[in-house]
Amino acid sequence: MHFATIFYVFAMLFVCAFAAPLQVRQETVSNVVCTSKTALDFHTSNVALLQICGGIAGSIEKCEGSPTSTVGKSGNVQFTIKPVVKGDTINISKGRWEQGIKAAFAVCGQNIPFTATFTGGATKGDVNVTYGSA
Repeated sequence: MHFATIFYVFAMLFVCAFAAPLQVRQETVSNVVCTSKTALDFHTSNVALLQICGGIAGSIEKCEGSPTSTVGKSGNVQFTIKPVVKGDTINISKGRWEQGIKAAFAVCGQNIPFTATFTGGATKGDVNVTYGSA
């Protein structure tokens, strides 16, 4: 009985030792310009973040309805997304959107207003994002 338990433990350690590491997808952002040095309200920013595309909170995983631009607004905080290619439609996923925001905040600071280009997020290419006061 003890031999089986010890064997099982060593087998699990062996499997874990050679398992591929989990990697968090890091979205690419470019053209990041920090437009202020003053951070916006954390809670209001989080609410605005989930208001894009008419609301991507909860179980909704992607921007629906193929908009050519979208705004997420709460109080005095606003996110605006527009495709880089004129006339293109936005189809950004919640994961891509949130990772892009984190990447831009990594450059400017948490809740510091910015403009940036997020890789992907539109049918034909990238999206331009503006975050700031409404």
